[in-house]
Amino acid sequence: MSQPEPSLKSERRKCYEARDKYVDCIDKFLAQGKNEQEAEKACRAERKEFNGDCPTSWVNHFIRKYQFERYKKTLAEQGVNIADKNALSE
Repeated sequence: MSQPEPSLKSERRKCYEARDKYVDCIDKFLAQGKNEQEAEKACRAERKEFNGDCPTSWVNHFIRKYQFERYKKTLAEQGVNIADKNALSE
């Protein structure tokens, strides 16, 4: 039973690294003023790696979480009054 564990750990690490590389790529292009579609198009290679290194359910979860965090940040920057102050905590 001890053999699969290191493999699982290395697979998770590989997935997280691919996720971080994809998110960094998207953030870089969004910071340059590109829209979401342009950023997605520019980061196709990173997305392909992300999809290959992570289970589909994880990819979907990470993408939804990333988009929600960006949405909350945008609201905060616009000065929208959020009823639950804890919603914006890291």
